Amino acid sequence: MCDHDGQTDPDGAVSTRRITGTVLAVAFVAGAGGAPLVGALREGVQEQFGLPFWAPGAGVAVLGLTGGILGLILTRRLPTLSRTGLFRAGLVLSFLAFGLYCFIAGSGWWAIAALAAGWFIMSLGRSFSGAANAIFADLWHHSPRTGVILLHATNALGKIIAPVMALVVGVSLGSNARVYAVIWLVLTVAALTWPSKAVFHMNRTERRQHAAARAGASAIRSPLFWLVCLQFAFIAGSEAGVVSTLPSFIEKHRQGIWGLSARVFSQVVLVVMLSGLLSGRFVALVMSRRTGERGIIKVCLLCTVAVVPAVLHQSPAVFLPCFFVLGIAFSATWPAFFALAAGRFENDKTVLSVAATVCTLGGVNGFMLTASLIGNNPANLPWAVLISAGSMTVFAVSFFFLPLSVCD
Repeated sequence: MCDHDGQTDPDGAVSTRRITGTVLAVAFVAGAGGAPLVGALREGVQEQFGLPFWAPGAGVAVLGLTGGILGLILTRRLPTLSRTGLFRAGLVLSFLAFGLYCFIAGSGWWAIAALAAGWFIMSLGRSFSGAANAIFADLWHHSPRTGVILLHATNALGKIIAPVMALVVGVSLGSNARVYAVIWLVLTVAALTWPSKAVFHMNRTERRQHAAARAGASAIRSPLFWLVCLQFAFIAGSEAGVVSTLPSFIEKHRQGIWGLSARVFSQVVLVVMLSGLLSGRFVALVMSRRTGERGIIKVCLLCTVAVVPAVLHQSPAVFLPCFFVLGIAFSATWPAFFALAAGRFENDKTVLSVAATVCTLGGVNGFMLTASLIGNNPANLPWAVLISAGSMTVFAVSFFFLPLSVCD
Protein backbone atom coordinates (compact mmCIF):
# COMPACT_ATOMS: atom_id res chain seq x y z
CA MET A 1 0.00 0.00 0.00
CA CYS A 2 1.07 3.59 -0.59
CA ASP A 3 0.64 6.46 1.80
CA HIS A 4 -1.12 9.61 0.72
CA ASP A 5 2.06 11.06 -0.71
CA GLY A 6 2.28 8.15 -3.09
CA GLN A 7 5.40 6.67 -1.47
CA THR A 8 5.54 3.00 -0.58
CA ASP A 9 5.50 2.50 3.18
CA PRO A 10 5.35 -1.11 4.44
CA ASP A 11 4.88 -0.04 8.05
CA GLY A 12 2.14 2.36 7.02
CA ALA A 13 0.44 -0.44 5.11
CA VAL A 14 0.28 -2.60 8.23
CA SER A 15 -0.94 0.34 10.32
CA THR A 16 -3.59 1.26 7.78
CA ARG A 17 -4.84 -2.32 7.70
CA ARG A 18 -5.41 -2.11 11.45
CA ILE A 19 -7.55 0.98 10.96
CA THR A 20 -9.40 -0.66 8.08
CA GLY A 21 -10.11 -3.74 10.18
CA THR A 22 -11.40 -1.70 13.12
CA VAL A 23 -13.70 0.43 10.97
CA LEU A 24 -15.11 -2.67 9.25
CA ALA A 25 -15.66 -4.32 12.64
CA VAL A 26 -17.51 -1.23 13.83
CA ALA A 27 -19.66 -1.25 10.69
CA PHE A 28 -20.52 -4.91 11.32
CA VAL A 29 -21.45 -4.40 14.98
CA ALA A 30 -23.35 -1.19 14.19
CA GLY A 31 -25.47 -3.19 11.77
CA ALA A 32 -26.19 -5.82 14.41
CA GLY A 33 -26.56 -3.59 17.46
CA GLY A 34 -27.43 -0.16 16.13
CA ALA A 35 -30.77 -1.02 14.53
CA PRO A 36 -33.56 0.95 16.25
CA LEU A 37 -35.78 -1.62 17.92
CA VAL A 38 -36.23 -4.12 15.10
CA GLY A 39 -38.62 -7.03 15.03
CA ALA A 40 -38.87 -9.22 18.11
CA LEU A 41 -36.69 -6.81 20.11
CA ARG A 42 -39.13 -4.00 19.39
CA GLU A 43 -42.08 -6.17 20.42
CA GLY A 44 -40.20 -7.11 23.59
CA VAL A 45 -39.50 -3.46 24.50
CA GLN A 46 -43.13 -2.54 23.88
CA GLU A 47 -44.26 -5.33 26.19
CA GLN A 48 -41.67 -4.48 28.89
CA PHE A 49 -42.61 -0.81 29.07
CA GLY A 50 -46.29 -1.18 28.20
CA LEU A 51 -45.98 1.09 25.17
CA PRO A 52 -48.30 1.29 22.15
CA PHE A 53 -46.84 0.49 18.73
CA TRP A 54 -46.42 4.17 17.75
CA ALA A 55 -44.55 5.25 20.90
CA PRO A 56 -41.12 3.66 20.18
CA GLY A 57 -41.20 5.10 16.67
CA ALA A 58 -42.01 8.58 18.00
CA GLY A 59 -39.33 8.45 20.69
CA VAL A 60 -36.68 7.13 18.33
CA ALA A 61 -37.58 9.79 15.75
CA VAL A 62 -37.38 12.82 18.03
CA LEU A 63 -34.34 11.75 20.05
CA GLY A 64 -32.45 10.38 17.05
CA LEU A 65 -32.93 13.52 14.98
CA THR A 66 -32.00 15.76 17.92
CA GLY A 67 -28.82 13.78 18.55
CA GLY A 68 -27.90 13.87 14.86
CA ILE A 69 -28.39 17.64 14.54
CA LEU A 70 -26.34 18.24 17.67
CA GLY A 71 -23.60 16.06 16.18
CA LEU A 72 -23.51 18.16 13.01
CA ILE A 73 -23.36 21.40 15.04
CA LEU A 74 -20.52 20.10 17.19
CA THR A 75 -18.63 18.96 14.10
CA ARG A 76 -18.75 22.49 12.74
CA ARG A 77 -17.91 24.04 16.12
CA LEU A 78 -14.94 21.74 16.71
CA PRO A 79 -12.93 22.13 13.49
CA THR A 80 -9.75 20.87 15.16
CA LEU A 81 -11.34 17.47 15.80
CA SER A 82 -10.24 15.20 12.96
CA ARG A 83 -12.22 12.43 11.28
CA THR A 84 -10.40 9.86 13.36
CA GLY A 85 -11.19 11.89 16.50
CA LEU A 86 -14.89 12.09 15.59
CA PHE A 87 -14.99 8.37 14.89
CA ARG A 88 -13.39 7.53 18.23
CA ALA A 89 -15.77 9.86 20.08
CA GLY A 90 -18.68 8.09 18.40
CA LEU A 91 -17.48 4.72 19.67
CA VAL A 92 -17.16 6.00 23.23
CA LEU A 93 -20.72 7.36 23.16
CA SER A 94 -22.12 4.13 21.73
CA PHE A 95 -20.43 2.16 24.52
CA LEU A 96 -21.90 4.54 27.13
CA ALA A 97 -25.39 4.12 25.64
CA PHE A 98 -25.31 0.33 25.82
CA GLY A 99 -23.71 0.53 29.25
CA LEU A 100 -26.68 2.60 30.42
CA TYR A 101 -29.11 0.07 28.94
CA CYS A 102 -27.52 -2.65 31.08
CA PHE A 103 -28.93 -1.04 34.22
CA ILE A 104 -32.49 -0.49 33.03
CA ALA A 105 -34.96 -2.66 34.90
CA GLY A 106 -38.70 -2.52 35.38
CA SER A 107 -41.02 -0.27 33.40
CA GLY A 108 -41.36 2.90 35.47
CA TRP A 109 -40.90 6.44 34.22
CA TRP A 110 -37.27 6.49 35.29
CA ALA A 111 -36.64 3.41 33.15
CA ILE A 112 -38.32 5.06 30.14
CA ALA A 113 -36.21 8.19 30.74
CA ALA A 114 -33.05 6.06 30.81
CA LEU A 115 -34.17 4.34 27.58
CA ALA A 116 -34.62 7.75 25.95
CA ALA A 117 -31.26 9.04 27.24
CA GLY A 118 -29.51 5.98 25.89
CA TRP A 119 -30.98 6.41 22.42
CA PHE A 120 -30.06 10.12 22.39
CA ILE A 121 -26.45 9.32 23.35
CA MET A 122 -26.29 6.57 20.76
CA SER A 123 -27.67 8.86 18.03
CA LEU A 124 -25.08 11.50 18.86
CA GLY A 125 -22.40 8.81 18.70
CA ARG A 126 -23.71 7.54 15.36
CA SER A 127 -23.50 11.02 13.86
CA PHE A 128 -19.82 11.18 14.88
CA SER A 129 -18.97 7.66 13.75
CA GLY A 130 -20.47 8.53 10.36
CA ALA A 131 -17.01 9.95 9.66
CA ALA A 132 -16.15 6.33 8.80
CA ASN A 133 -17.46 6.99 5.28
CA ALA A 134 -14.89 9.75 4.76
CA ILE A 135 -12.16 7.64 6.38
CA PHE A 136 -12.87 4.79 3.99
CA ALA A 137 -13.06 7.10 0.99
CA ASP A 138 -9.51 8.18 1.87
CA LEU A 139 -8.26 4.67 2.63
CA TRP A 140 -9.60 3.58 -0.78
CA HIS A 141 -8.63 6.79 -2.56
CA HIS A 142 -7.91 4.83 -5.76
CA SER A 143 -11.57 3.67 -5.84
CA PRO A 144 -13.73 5.38 -3.18
CA ARG A 145 -16.97 3.72 -4.32
CA THR A 146 -15.44 0.27 -3.79
CA GLY A 147 -14.35 1.19 -0.29
CA VAL A 148 -17.66 2.74 0.74
CA ILE A 149 -19.69 -0.14 -0.73
CA LEU A 150 -17.45 -2.62 1.11
CA LEU A 151 -18.04 -0.69 4.33
CA HIS A 152 -21.81 -0.85 3.87
CA ALA A 153 -21.72 -4.48 2.77
CA THR A 154 -20.07 -5.30 6.09
CA ASN A 155 -22.76 -3.27 7.84
CA ALA A 156 -25.43 -5.27 5.97
CA LEU A 157 -23.87 -8.51 7.20
CA GLY A 158 -24.31 -7.20 10.72
CA LYS A 159 -27.97 -6.37 10.05
CA ILE A 160 -28.64 -10.02 9.25
CA ILE A 161 -27.21 -10.92 12.64
CA ALA A 162 -29.51 -8.45 14.45
CA PRO A 163 -32.75 -10.49 14.39
CA VAL A 164 -30.79 -13.70 14.99
CA MET A 165 -29.13 -12.14 18.04
CA ALA A 166 -32.52 -11.06 19.35
CA LEU A 167 -33.70 -14.67 19.22
CA VAL A 168 -30.47 -16.20 20.60
CA VAL A 169 -29.65 -13.66 23.32
CA GLY A 170 -33.28 -12.90 24.12
CA VAL A 171 -35.66 -10.09 23.28
CA SER A 172 -35.15 -8.15 26.50
CA LEU A 173 -33.26 -4.88 26.26
CA GLY A 174 -30.93 -5.78 29.12
CA SER A 175 -29.75 -9.09 27.70
CA ASN A 176 -28.91 -7.47 24.36
CA ALA A 177 -27.27 -4.45 25.97
CA ARG A 178 -24.84 -6.51 28.05
CA VAL A 179 -23.53 -8.30 24.96
CA TYR A 180 -23.14 -5.14 22.88
CA ALA A 181 -21.63 -3.10 25.72
CA VAL A 182 -18.72 -5.54 25.93
CA ILE A 183 -18.27 -5.55 22.15
CA TRP A 184 -18.30 -1.74 21.91
CA LEU A 185 -15.78 -1.51 24.73
CA VAL A 186 -13.37 -3.78 22.82
CA LEU A 187 -13.85 -1.75 19.61
CA THR A 188 -13.34 1.53 21.45
CA VAL A 189 -10.05 0.31 22.91
CA ALA A 190 -8.97 -0.89 19.45
CA ALA A 191 -9.67 2.53 17.92
CA LEU A 192 -7.96 4.45 20.71
CA THR A 193 -4.80 2.40 20.20
CA TRP A 194 -4.47 2.93 16.44
CA PRO A 195 -0.81 3.38 15.39
CA SER A 196 0.08 7.05 15.66
CA LYS A 197 1.97 7.04 12.35
CA ALA A 198 -1.08 5.96 10.36
CA VAL A 199 -3.33 8.44 12.16
CA PHE A 200 -0.81 11.20 11.42
CA HIS A 201 -0.88 10.38 7.68
CA MET A 202 -4.68 10.41 7.63
CA ASN A 203 -4.95 13.67 9.55
CA ARG A 204 -2.39 15.30 7.24
CA THR A 205 -4.46 14.32 4.20
CA GLU A 206 -7.57 15.72 5.84
CA ARG A 207 -5.85 19.03 6.63
CA ARG A 208 -4.85 19.36 2.97
CA GLN A 209 -8.43 18.77 1.88
CA HIS A 210 -9.68 21.36 4.36
CA ALA A 211 -7.11 23.87 3.12
CA ALA A 212 -8.30 23.30 -0.45
CA ALA A 213 -11.92 23.72 0.69
CA ARG A 214 -11.14 27.03 2.44
CA ALA A 215 -9.50 28.29 -0.73
CA GLY A 216 -12.80 27.89 -2.58
CA ALA A 217 -16.48 28.23 -1.72
CA SER A 218 -17.71 26.44 1.41
CA ALA A 219 -19.82 23.44 0.46
CA ILE A 220 -22.02 23.72 3.53
CA ARG A 221 -23.30 27.10 2.31
CA SER A 222 -24.35 25.66 -1.02
CA PRO A 223 -28.04 24.72 -1.52
CA LEU A 224 -26.77 22.05 -3.88
CA PHE A 225 -24.83 20.42 -1.05
CA TRP A 226 -27.95 20.13 1.10
CA LEU A 227 -30.06 18.96 -1.83
CA VAL A 228 -27.60 16.11 -2.30
CA CYS A 229 -27.49 15.32 1.44
CA LEU A 230 -31.29 15.30 1.65
CA GLN A 231 -31.37 12.29 -0.66
CA PHE A 232 -29.76 10.17 2.06
CA ALA A 233 -32.85 10.76 4.22
CA PHE A 234 -35.12 9.18 1.63
CA ILE A 235 -32.74 6.29 0.89
CA ALA A 236 -32.18 5.32 4.51
CA GLY A 237 -35.66 6.28 5.68
CA SER A 238 -37.36 4.05 3.16
CA GLU A 239 -35.32 1.07 4.33
CA ALA A 240 -35.90 1.87 8.01
CA GLY A 241 -39.65 2.17 7.56
CA VAL A 242 -39.80 -1.25 5.94
CA VAL A 243 -37.41 -2.99 8.36
CA SER A 244 -39.09 -1.58 11.47
CA THR A 245 -42.62 -2.65 10.43
CA LEU A 246 -42.00 -5.78 8.35
CA PRO A 247 -41.80 -8.24 11.29
CA SER A 248 -45.02 -6.85 12.79
CA PHE A 249 -46.69 -7.04 9.37
CA ILE A 250 -45.68 -10.69 8.97
CA GLU A 251 -46.70 -11.57 12.52
CA LYS A 252 -50.16 -9.99 12.15
CA HIS A 253 -50.94 -10.75 8.48
CA ARG A 254 -49.15 -14.01 7.62
CA GLN A 255 -49.23 -17.51 9.07
CA GLY A 256 -46.06 -19.16 10.33
CA ILE A 257 -44.85 -22.06 8.17
CA TRP A 258 -42.52 -25.04 8.72
CA GLY A 259 -43.95 -25.36 12.22
CA LEU A 260 -42.65 -21.91 13.23
CA SER A 261 -44.63 -19.52 15.40
CA ALA A 262 -45.74 -16.25 13.84
CA ARG A 263 -43.10 -14.29 15.79
CA VAL A 264 -40.22 -16.56 14.84
CA PHE A 265 -41.40 -16.67 11.22
CA SER A 266 -41.45 -12.85 11.17
CA GLN A 267 -37.75 -12.89 12.02
CA VAL A 268 -37.11 -15.42 9.26
CA VAL A 269 -38.76 -13.14 6.69
CA LEU A 270 -36.71 -10.20 7.98
CA VAL A 271 -33.52 -12.23 7.58
CA VAL A 272 -34.58 -13.13 4.01
CA MET A 273 -34.97 -9.46 3.13
CA LEU A 274 -31.71 -8.49 4.80
CA SER A 275 -30.01 -11.34 2.92
CA GLY A 276 -31.09 -9.63 -0.28
CA LEU A 277 -29.60 -6.40 1.04
CA LEU A 278 -26.33 -8.14 1.84
CA SER A 279 -26.19 -9.98 -1.50
CA GLY A 280 -26.89 -6.77 -3.40
CA ARG A 281 -23.98 -4.98 -1.78
CA PHE A 282 -21.47 -7.68 -2.56
CA VAL A 283 -22.76 -7.92 -6.14
CA ALA A 284 -22.37 -4.15 -6.35
CA LEU A 285 -18.69 -4.53 -5.45
CA VAL A 286 -18.27 -6.60 -8.62
CA MET A 287 -20.53 -4.36 -10.71
CA SER A 288 -18.96 -1.07 -9.64
CA ARG A 289 -16.03 -1.22 -12.03
CA ARG A 290 -18.27 -2.04 -14.99
CA THR A 291 -21.37 0.04 -14.44
CA GLY A 292 -20.20 2.77 -12.08
CA GLU A 293 -22.29 4.30 -9.31
CA ARG A 294 -25.17 5.35 -11.54
CA GLY A 295 -25.66 1.88 -12.98
CA ILE A 296 -25.73 0.38 -9.49
CA ILE A 297 -28.35 2.88 -8.32
CA LYS A 298 -30.59 2.24 -11.35
CA VAL A 299 -30.58 -1.53 -10.75
CA CYS A 300 -31.44 -1.01 -7.07
CA LEU A 301 -34.30 1.33 -7.90
CA LEU A 302 -35.81 -1.21 -10.30
CA CYS A 303 -35.94 -3.77 -7.49
CA THR A 304 -38.19 -1.51 -5.40
CA VAL A 305 -41.29 -2.62 -7.34
CA ALA A 306 -40.99 -6.05 -5.69
CA VAL A 307 -42.70 -4.60 -2.61
CA VAL A 308 -46.11 -4.74 -4.33
CA PRO A 309 -46.36 -8.54 -4.80
CA ALA A 310 -44.45 -9.04 -1.52
CA VAL A 311 -47.20 -7.30 0.45
CA LEU A 312 -50.26 -8.26 -1.59
CA HIS A 313 -49.60 -11.97 -2.17
CA GLN A 314 -50.33 -14.48 0.58
CA SER A 315 -48.16 -17.36 -0.66
CA PRO A 316 -44.67 -17.71 0.90
CA ALA A 317 -43.47 -18.99 -2.50
CA VAL A 318 -44.16 -15.47 -3.80
CA PHE A 319 -43.62 -13.05 -0.93
CA LEU A 320 -40.36 -14.59 0.36
CA PRO A 321 -38.40 -14.12 -2.93
CA CYS A 322 -40.07 -10.73 -3.41
CA PHE A 323 -38.85 -9.54 -0.02
CA PHE A 324 -35.38 -10.81 -0.97
CA VAL A 325 -35.51 -8.66 -4.13
CA LEU A 326 -36.76 -5.71 -2.07
CA GLY A 327 -33.67 -6.11 0.09
CA ILE A 328 -31.56 -5.63 -3.05
CA ALA A 329 -33.34 -2.31 -3.61
CA PHE A 330 -31.90 -1.05 -0.32
CA SER A 331 -28.49 -2.62 -0.78
CA ALA A 332 -26.02 -0.33 -2.54
CA THR A 333 -28.05 2.82 -3.19
CA TRP A 334 -26.70 4.72 -0.18
CA PRO A 335 -22.97 3.89 -0.61
CA ALA A 336 -23.07 4.37 -4.39
CA PHE A 337 -24.71 7.77 -4.03
CA PHE A 338 -22.24 8.73 -1.30
CA ALA A 339 -19.36 7.85 -3.61
CA LEU A 340 -20.86 10.16 -6.26
CA ALA A 341 -21.29 12.95 -3.74
CA ALA A 342 -17.77 12.47 -2.34
CA GLY A 343 -16.40 12.90 -5.85
CA ARG A 344 -18.31 16.17 -6.21
CA PHE A 345 -17.33 17.49 -2.75
CA GLU A 346 -13.82 16.02 -2.66
CA ASN A 347 -12.44 18.54 -0.19
CA ASP A 348 -15.44 18.51 2.13
CA LYS A 349 -15.75 14.80 2.86
CA THR A 350 -15.78 15.23 6.64
CA VAL A 351 -18.76 17.57 6.71
CA LEU A 352 -20.37 15.55 3.89
CA SER A 353 -20.04 12.37 5.98
CA VAL A 354 -21.56 13.96 9.07
CA ALA A 355 -24.27 15.81 7.11
CA ALA A 356 -25.17 12.62 5.21
CA THR A 357 -25.27 10.73 8.52
CA VAL A 358 -27.51 13.38 10.10
CA CYS A 359 -29.86 13.30 7.10
CA THR A 360 -29.78 9.51 7.32
CA LEU A 361 -30.74 9.68 11.00
CA GLY A 362 -33.49 12.15 10.13
CA GLY A 363 -34.80 9.84 7.43
CA VAL A 364 -34.54 6.72 9.57
CA ASN A 365 -36.25 8.30 12.55
CA GLY A 366 -38.82 10.24 10.55
CA PHE A 367 -39.84 7.26 8.44
CA MET A 368 -39.94 5.00 11.49
CA LEU A 369 -42.29 7.47 13.14
CA THR A 370 -44.49 7.67 10.05
CA ALA A 371 -44.55 3.90 9.60
CA SER A 372 -45.29 3.44 13.31
CA LEU A 373 -48.19 5.89 13.22
CA ILE A 374 -49.64 4.20 10.14
CA GLY A 375 -49.09 0.72 11.56
CA ASN A 376 -50.47 1.57 14.99
CA ASN A 377 -53.66 0.05 13.62
CA PRO A 378 -52.60 -3.52 12.71
CA ALA A 379 -54.94 -3.45 9.72
CA ASN A 380 -52.81 -0.67 8.21
CA LEU A 381 -49.46 -2.48 8.50
CA PRO A 382 -49.48 -3.45 4.78
CA TRP A 383 -49.77 0.27 3.94
CA ALA A 384 -46.90 1.07 6.29
CA VAL A 385 -44.63 -1.29 4.34
CA LEU A 386 -45.87 -0.12 0.92
CA ILE A 387 -45.58 3.58 1.68
CA SER A 388 -42.12 3.19 3.23
CA ALA A 389 -40.73 1.34 0.20
CA GLY A 390 -42.57 3.62 -2.21
CA SER A 391 -40.75 6.62 -0.76
CA MET A 392 -37.70 5.56 -2.76
CA THR A 393 -39.47 7.11 -5.76
CA VAL A 394 -38.78 10.55 -4.27
CA PHE A 395 -35.07 9.82 -4.37
CA ALA A 396 -35.43 8.32 -7.87
CA VAL A 397 -36.97 11.53 -9.24
CA SER A 398 -34.27 13.67 -7.63
CA PHE A 399 -31.51 11.34 -8.83
CA PHE A 400 -32.59 11.43 -12.46
CA PHE A 401 -33.31 15.17 -12.57
CA LEU A 402 -30.29 16.50 -10.69
CA PRO A 403 -27.82 18.08 -13.14
CA LEU A 404 -25.02 15.66 -14.03
CA SER A 405 -22.45 18.17 -12.82
CA VAL A 406 -23.74 17.72 -9.25
CA CYS A 407 -21.95 14.46 -8.67
CA ASP A 408 -19.73 13.92 -11.74
